[in-house]
Amino acid sequence: MKRSIWITVLVCVVAWPVHGQAPGDGEAKVLALERLWGEAAQWRDIKAMESIFDDSLAYVDIDGRLMSKAEVLADTKAVSAVEVVVQSEVARGHKNTVIVTGIMRLRGLANGKPYQRYGRFVDTWLYKSGKWVCISSMTTAMRN
Repeated sequence: MKRSIWITVLVCVVAWPVHGQAPGDGEAKVLALERLWGEAAQWRDIKAMESIFDDSLAYVDIDGRLMSKAEVLADTKAVSAVEVVVQSEVARGHKNTVIVTGIMRLRGLANGKPYQRYGRFVDTWLYKSGKWVCISSMTTAMRN
């Protein structure tokens, strides 16, 4: 419960209006949201994830499934414990858009068996209605 409140507060702070922001501020705020996303996924904090994703989210999972925001949230609720570790990431700002690229590792259980997967991801964030939201995400599987 405390973690959910903390994540909600941090999302609100990170989403603070960017009028007159210095170059690079958007990138830092989006990278903070990326970290929140990973934590929210691990803790299955659906409320935090709802605030991070745009309603029109286009999400391509590491296994190739194209998913909507509702499907991503339902999938997060249904999955057994998962650990998300971002091993590297870079954010590049373009006016009201930030593109984040990186490499991540997923560990968890599927059908009672442990798995570990690596993926390269590209996330697109848009400053919309006074806050940063993820509008698109795609992860491509990598060899271990």
